[in-house]
Amino acid sequence: MTDIFDEPLLLTPGPCSISLTTKEAMLHDYSSGEEVMAEKMAAIAQYLIKIVNGVGTHTMVPLVGSGTYATEAAIGTFVPRDGKLLVHTNGVYGDRIVDICQHLKLNYASFRTQPYTPPTRKQFEDAIKADPAITHVMVVHCETSTGILNPIEEIAQVCKAYGKGLLIDAVASFGIIDLDAKKLAYDAVIFSANKGMQAPPGLAFVIAKKAVLEECKGNCHSLSLDLWDQNQHFERTGGFRFTPATHLLLAFAQACKEHEEEGGVAGRRARYAASWRRLVDGMRQMGFHTLVDDAHASPIVSTFHDPDDPNYSFGQLYAGMKKRGFIIFPGRLAAANTFRIANIGIVTPEDIGRAMDALSECFAEMGVKNFGRAEVAAA
Repeated sequence: MTDIFDEPLLLTPGPCSISLTTKEAMLHDYSSGEEVMAEKMAAIAQYLIKIVNGVGTHTMVPLVGSGTYATEAAIGTFVPRDGKLLVHTNGVYGDRIVDICQHLKLNYASFRTQPYTPPTRKQFEDAIKADPAITHVMVVHCETSTGILNPIEEIAQVCKAYGKGLLIDAVASFGIIDLDAKKLAYDAVIFSANKGMQAPPGLAFVIAKKAVLEECKGNCHSLSLDLWDQNQHFERTGGFRFTPATHLLLAFAQACKEHEEEGGVAGRRARYAASWRRLVDGMRQMGFHTLVDDAHASPIVSTFHDPDDPNYSFGQLYAGMKKRGFIIFPGRLAAANTFRIANIGIVTPEDIGRAMDALSECFAEMGVKNFGRAEVAAA
């Protein structure tokens, strides 16, 4: 699916290809204080809180920056300086949370599972029982370095049972997979504009439990990333403390409208799941092996083992796919000898069918005949 710009379709885990109407929404220059911007911000907040079932209990805090900005803001705001954060990691973005804790000199504990293996409820229980100093838990919902979906419902149950605050990095999954605020009882869920919400990169959001955020005054290490302060300002004025990304907000408001028109979270997940199914089935028919079992896979991005063939080159595959109108990514450091194909953004199952044809042409061009699994090494 291409538009008037005749750009390659992004089969990457973010940023993603967005609709022409979302792009067109940015073609206006407004002062941040104009009534139209206040209306757009109010509509965005109302919609985001509604789709997580957070009306009355939760608030939306906007930030300018990538998802990592919001992740650091949430850690710095919600975990008090005498608190301790438990972090699970099975990929690049879990490792990034650890890196943030180290830079903040925040007290934390962490444990790791393999990049193709989700954590268990017992692992969280054991870690919490072993360390009474733990006050909060943070987990990546969908680890896009591999495509694995971590069991957020089980983790939420553990946090509730032991009275620990839960922070969810839902940068990749928000808008695609249900994140019911009352059912999961999280302190905060973090996400960015440029994945499941299908908007341009540069905005990030935190949906926070009001009662918890109100107690976070003075926690944050940073002026610009202080969610408590930003929320106070947003509640008073309906805007940002500092210069907002007005054009991106206009696009995001349009993206929210299109998300709702598609059927909200359920509608978007249905399309993504259909595209993912066509992708995985098509690749397996060619002879490829997935890194993550279907039982633990997200409908967002899939990781495939490199073919065990001396003629294979990811560089040639990338160039060949780009020439045919598609952009794909190599595997991340979480799993070597792999490559990833995502199906987020405006991608449809029909687009995936065209991508399968393009992949077949690329492999034939390279002379690749053995699509069996190459040896994989975990970082």
